[in-house]
Amino acid sequence: MVRFATNWMMAVTGGLCLLVAPFLFAQSLFAQNQSEKTESRIISRSPGSIDPGVDRQSDVRENVGFDQKLGDAVPLNDKWLDDTGDAHTLGEILQSGRPVLLVPAYFQCRLICNKVLNGVFDSLKLSSFQPGRDFELVVFSFDDREGPEQARAKKIQMMEAVGRLRSVSGWHFWTGSKESIDKLTKSIGYRFAFEPKLDEYQHATGIVAITPNGLVSRYLMGINFPATQVQLALSEASGNRIGTLVDQVKMLCFTYDPSSGKYTLVVMRVVQGGAILTLVALFTFMGWNWIRGLIFRSSNITSGVSPGAMPKTITVTPGAPTP
Repeated sequence: MVRFATNWMMAVTGGLCLLVAPFLFAQSLFAQNQSEKTESRIISRSPGSIDPGVDRQSDVRENVGFDQKLGDAVPLNDKWLDDTGDAHTLGEILQSGRPVLLVPAYFQCRLICNKVLNGVFDSLKLSSFQPGRDFELVVFSFDDREGPEQARAKKIQMMEAVGRLRSVSGWHFWTGSKESIDKLTKSIGYRFAFEPKLDEYQHATGIVAITPNGLVSRYLMGINFPATQVQLALSEASGNRIGTLVDQVKMLCFTYDPSSGKYTLVVMRVVQGGAILTLVALFTFMGWNWIRGLIFRSSNITSGVSPGAMPKTITVTPGAPTP
């Protein structure tokens, strides 16, 4: 009876611990999500916004934006030049079977493009995903006046900034013809406009995840990209073929919001999943203790000891032979 009560108390205690664990996990994810939202509000602007530092004409504003085209195909056969002058295509990059993170930014931009690139690289420093191993990173210029020289200068600048000079195989800085630029930007819904008076482009801000078969998968808008958001976008784009078990669990806890271009935490999904796991673990623990009890009683009966009987006490007198 005492053993049964002890086992029952152990089962209840273990169950309570398991019951509390998912709520603590949900609270942790919620706190992380709120932190990322706060950071995003402080650093980034609204999705697809342009730099408000200069007064823009209304026609320019109408031509600037980011229209989400989820599921649309990107052109795979157009030629682009890398920072060494070699020609490549997106189809060639996608032959690796890895998803591609597209970053539209022209290399001589004086302000906003640098912030987009810094946001991407700051995110990658905190991510377990590595370019060239888990995904491909393509920064392409939408200024047809730029060439390999500008791409090389920007690549060197960014590599020095993030301290990854030894890991550049997955980082691609491309320039292309007007035709290639127009086709790619149109396929991902990226709209920009050139202002001759200022000699600069006005454009939206964001990055795009492309599936290994060349389809638009996810958008992340703004200039600040939390590592969790980037990993979720790349995991989905890969068909959940990259990432750890933790990343797969996060996929169940977050949902993509196309209107904001961000992932949001679904707290109820976390709690429901945790409750199911808790019940399974609790009943498994109780069942195992019940089976152990049966085995223990069976062994006592086999050895001739009655269930609940006290073992026979043997008194040994000092100096006397042991019976």
